Amino acid sequence: MKIIVLAGGNVIAMNPKTGDILAMASYPDYDLNSPYTPNSTLAQTYDSLSNEEKSEALFKMWVNKSVGELYEPGSTFKLITSAVALEENITTTDKEGDFYCKGYEEVADYKISCWASNPHGVQTLRRALCNSCNPAFMQLGKRIGPSTLYKYYDAFGLFNSTNSGLYGEQTSLFQPLDTVGPVELATMSFGQRLNVTPLQMITAISAIANDGKLMKPRIVKELTNTDTNTVTELPITPVRQVISKQTSEQVKSLMESVVLDGSGRHAAVSGYSIGGKTGTSEPPDGKEEEGYVASYVAISPIEDTQIVLLLTLYNPDPNDKINGHQGGQVAGPVISQMLSEILPYLGVPSDEDASSNTNPSNAIVVPDIRNKTVAEAKKILKENGFNTKVYVDGDPNTILVEDQTPKPGNSLLKGSIIILYGQGSSISTSVSVPDLRNMSASEALNALKAKNLNIDIEGSGFVTTQDYAKDEQVQEGTIIKVTLKQTLTQTQ
Repeated sequence: MKIIVLAGGNVIAMNPKTGDILAMASYPDYDLNSPYTPNSTLAQTYDSLSNEEKSEALFKMWVNKSVGELYEPGSTFKLITSAVALEENITTTDKEGDFYCKGYEEVADYKISCWASNPHGVQTLRRALCNSCNPAFMQLGKRIGPSTLYKYYDAFGLFNSTNSGLYGEQTSLFQPLDTVGPVELATMSFGQRLNVTPLQMITAISAIANDGKLMKPRIVKELTNTDTNTVTELPITPVRQVISKQTSEQVKSLMESVVLDGSGRHAAVSGYSIGGKTGTSEPPDGKEEEGYVASYVAISPIEDTQIVLLLTLYNPDPNDKINGHQGGQVAGPVISQMLSEILPYLGVPSDEDASSNTNPSNAIVVPDIRNKTVAEAKKILKENGFNTKVYVDGDPNTILVEDQTPKPGNSLLKGSIIILYGQGSSISTSVSVPDLRNMSASEALNALKAKNLNIDIEGSGFVTTQDYAKDEQVQEGTIIKVTLKQTLTQTQ
């Protein structure tokens, strides 16, 4: 039977803190209202196919690539290898002379080449990741060993489906552990000759971005009963702690270096801290018609990650002398363009407007919106520059606001959150206060915003005190007052 290969792409955006899938898209797409009509790509050859081939081609067209198709992740998988090595204290991020690249690595009877034409020479782990050096990661994989790698692959959720609930979700393909030899160990260390779904991959990277905690993907956030207007929120589901927070921070630092000083520089976005990793996987022997897969995984901001973005592009033209087929060249600029629009949409302040956003002189007085309808209150607050979170049991167009946090008369920065409680709502959510010490104003703002808390800033520089202690439980919307001071030069 003739195999129909449809080139295209797939992208997933995920909130690493909650597992929420913010966006998911595949291309080529098709008209859901007319599923048996070939899309523009398939239409080019559809009429020449047999009935059996047409059925196969339509089924492939319908597949959600995020969960229904496997791919080789390539060098994005080096983030997993790095995390394992750091967690197991096998290496450190900046150990001089830790790896050596002579352009290839001899493994058993094979010579496995680096992607780069010129050898990278002596490298640290940070430099090896920036260079996306295959020999360095083959050396690292050998140090770690297959048993330890497989233990962490399992912990990262790579051996099972994510249980997202999406139709047709597949699970990965790995060599059985007892058949992993030196060559298999070498190739898996840099993400080849193993297959995962894009959703498995982004969920694992999100665990790295989320202080090492793996979350179950959440496709649907809440359900509304249209008869009663009762809103039921589906739970956020932590799965397990995979790596430590310290290891998480180290890998995020490495990812930032990849963008600032490595092969991932094309994903940079002015005014934002971006971490990333490129990926390029070649087709396995005998399946050359499938072509390369160029990919890029990015996180932002580094200090308090709000989004993980994974883009996979299938079968880019290897003969394209302008754009090439490498993940950094092909996928990196697309990631940059997407994040430049997504981050402002999510309300993540850039460095350019951070000083304005954290300047107390730009504070806005919170209006009194009690005894107004919930819908009216939300409109007033939005017009005043505030965000809202609402607890209401019933129709927001008729139910009145019974209480609000913070109370009227407080002064808050633009973009702060006001929690509204409709009449009869007994819900009150408490959150733990993060440790803000030594953070800049913008970093503290982001850390509190992630918890639905507000900030009151006094001074400039870095946080020295906060009026609620680390891990203290407070109500959502609470104002956390912080005092900032310029760092003092220490003398011996």
